[in-house]
Amino acid sequence: MIEYFATQNLIEKMVTARIVPGVNYAFIKGQQVFTSTVGFSTWVPENVQLSPFAQYDLASLTKVLGTTTVFLQLYEEGQLNFSEPLQQFIPTFKDHRVRLSHLLTHTSGIRGYIEHRDELSARELIEAIINLPVTDEFDEKVRYSDTNFILLGLVLEVIFDKPVWQVITEQVIRPMHLQATTFYPDKKNSVPTTMREDGTLIQGVVHDPKAQVLKEHCGSAGLFSDLNDLVVMAQGYLGLNRDILPLHQETVAELFKPKTRPTMDFRSWGFDMVFDPIDQHAIILHTGYTGTLVVFDRLMRTGMILLTNRVHPSGNNQIFITARQKIIASFLDENKR
Repeated sequence: MIEYFATQNLIEKMVTARIVPGVNYAFIKGQQVFTSTVGFSTWVPENVQLSPFAQYDLASLTKVLGTTTVFLQLYEEGQLNFSEPLQQFIPTFKDHRVRLSHLLTHTSGIRGYIEHRDELSARELIEAIINLPVTDEFDEKVRYSDTNFILLGLVLEVIFDKPVWQVITEQVIRPMHLQATTFYPDKKNSVPTTMREDGTLIQGVVHDPKAQVLKEHCGSAGLFSDLNDLVVMAQGYLGLNRDILPLHQETVAELFKPKTRPTMDFRSWGFDMVFDPIDQHAIILHTGYTGTLVVFDRLMRTGMILLTNRVHPSGNNQIFITARQKIIASFLDENKR
């Protein structure tokens, strides 16, 4: 039986405590799947009941479910081994030391701050990102940044000669026959995120500011999906459905091995990593700014998916971050039993 009662209580408590309007979540344990929908999709301008089939802005889950997957396909095919310098694909990038592996593990040391970012056009923003300096943290520290995956998206555009959103759609989404996973969701079925200054809601449009500018050229955000599709994908990462992901299972298993040095925080390709409190086997996870979370334990064949709109109606919701950390810790604790 699936028994994550303490974790379930913490998730639903976010709704009753009005930390978030609503949640769609799932636990996976072997062939068993438990899903639940609680609360509302919006509080303002009115309470709207949340649908089990609602599409969410996945935010940074785009990095791992989309962009990283395409790179792993190229790795399988022998086209890349991730030791290639970024300059090979973007010659105007100034630092020859930065490799694809640094971008995939957030160890590139590339400074994230872009002056006057919100005033730039898509072309100007891409130029600014390509010209960001590499700091002393290069290959010494994990520093999570959207910049790494925007650059990886540009690399895919060079390889495929197509916008990165089109690449992900053709290489990942369509082969899996996913029904609700898309960069162009049904607005009416999309859970709104923040409210604009004019009082309208951002709904069915990517929340991330850089992705709003770059649109189909953004490899770090933009993907929408629902709980059902994410459960299907999770079963692929967990090895429960060995045919769903457009990857060999041997490649998927590689994600559960650290790709950073022991002196750094542990990261896989794309994914963050934690370790089982009993035997220390690796578990991969990733979060999204809008309130999304996936946790995959391939050894135990267990997983957790959390979808919520923590930025509704305002992005100033730090209490959610604390609550999410407690949820992850609780899942790891209950998962070991």
